[in-house]
This record gives sequence, C-alpha cells and structure tokens, in this order.
Amino acid sequence: MSIQKSELQFISIQREMGFRPERRDCVRNTAKKNNGSIRRRRKRKQLLRRWIRIGTSVAFAALFAVVFQNLDLFMETSAENKKIEIEEMMAEEQYPQELQKLLEENEESYDFVENYANRKDYMGKPIDLSGDYQAGSVPLLMQWDKRWGYDLYGESMIGLAGCGPTCMTMAYLYHTGDLTVNPREVAEFAQEKGYHTTEGTSWDFWTLGAKELGLYGEVVSLSETVMKSVLDSGGLLVCSMSAGDFTTGGHYILLRGYDENGFFVNDPNRRSNSERQWDFDTLASQMKNLWGIYSLSE
Repeated sequence: MSIQKSELQFISIQREMGFRPERRDCVRNTAKKNNGSIRRRRKRKQLLRRWIRIGTSVAFAALFAVVFQNLDLFMETSAENKKIEIEEMMAEEQYPQELQKLLEENEESYDFVENYANRKDYMGKPIDLSGDYQAGSVPLLMQWDKRWGYDLYGESMIGLAGCGPTCMTMAYLYHTGDLTVNPREVAEFAQEKGYHTTEGTSWDFWTLGAKELGLYGEVVSLSETVMKSVLDSGGLLVCSMSAGDFTTGGHYILLRGYDENGFFVNDPNRRSNSERQWDFDTLASQMKNLWGIYSLSE
C-alpha cells in the first residue's frame, strides 16, 4: 500500500503536535521544581539569618552580663582596697581617728582623707570660687573640700565640723555674688564672733551672724507651706538635722528649692544627698530647727 506525500506530512504534524504538549509540561514542571527549590533555599537562608541574629543577641547579652558583674565586683574590690590603703596609711602616719570615721561613713571623702598627709599644700592658700559659682544658682560646696577642709574650725577641721560655715557660704554667694568670701573666711568669722561653741556652730549664727554678714536670717516654723513660701520669696532654708539620713550626730544642710517631687537639698557633706529630692515628711522627722536666709535687698 502506497502512502501519499500528503499523508506523510499529516503524520509528521501529528507527531510534532503530540510531542509539544509533553515538552511544554516538562518545561513547566521543571520551572515549578526550580521555583520550589529557590523558595526553600530562601527560607533556609532567612531562617539561618534569624538564628544568627538570635544567637548574636544572646551572646551579647551574656557578654554584657559578665562585664557588668565583673565591673561591680571590680568597683567593690577597688573601694575595699582604698579603705584598706587608708587604714594602713592612717596607722603608719598616725592620722586622726575622726578621719577614719569620716571615710567609713562617707566614701565621697576619700580624696580629702587620702591627702591629709599633704594638707600643708592647701592650708592657708588662696581660694578661687569662680568655677563653683553661677549667677542665679546656689553653689554646692563640700566642707571637706581640700581647699579649706584642713583648716581649723575650733579644735577640729572644717572638713569634719564646718557644715555651718559651708552652708552660710553657699547662702552668702547666692545672695551677694561676692566670690571673695569662702568657707575658710566664714569659719574664721564664726570663731572670732563667738558663734562657734564646743558643740559646733551655734543657732545664733543664722540670725545675728547672718546680719553681721549683710544677710537677714529668721527662725522659720516647721511647716511645709511656710518653708515653700520662704523659697518662693527668694530665700534659702538652713536646717539643723538630728541623726538620720544626713548625720549620725548633728549637721546643717541647706534647702534651695522644691517641685512636685520634693525639696532640693545642698548637703555640704554628701553630693549624693544633693543629687536627689526629699519629701517634707522625711526631712521634718529629722529637723531640730530651721531658718530662712534672705538678701537684705529683698
């Protein structure tokens, strides 16, 4: 049987048409497989990156924890070593026991206590307060500042017993801006005028003594409303404190302002007490007396 040319062509076309769908399906299936493979690889990479981020965060957190733990331990060890060094130095140099007590109660005084052996480098030397004073603000001065802390106040040192003259100096600078007056001069003034007693600075210092210094001082009743009115009128408050947060015996502090969170304190013995605020009840429970200190021009 003979096959015509046209029939051969038809058969050839059918074959080609029969194979084309299979080739198209093959290409489509291959593309699906490739797309699926790409997606899986992407997911694996994303998952890997996620785990790397998590692992890195955990590692850094653990590292910081170790660092801070060791830092706290280092700080505690350093502070303890400093105390031991001071105690050994005191034993060798016969330092006053009052200095050791000061350091035990107040670590902020370390530099002052450490330099006691070099006190002659500071005693009686000129004092520049320009870096401590800013107009319109009450300066924070420490009674144990090396510039005046080793100078005598009665039978002790200003650094140990000079909270009164230091508070008066802060009030005087705020009201007058006169930088020629400093805690050493005020301590000498208090002694010469009889405002220093065996028990410390007398209460008359805040009224009669203030008047001699060109200020006005008056006794203020222990009332939150009255205290705030003194501060609102431009005055400052000096408080005689009993044993508590500020002292184990007697101590003077200065109140310079207030807001809804409490009163702002200038404690001449501790900067840390001056960096926080104090509510009325906490202060009132430790106060023995208080005075308003004003400028005569007010």
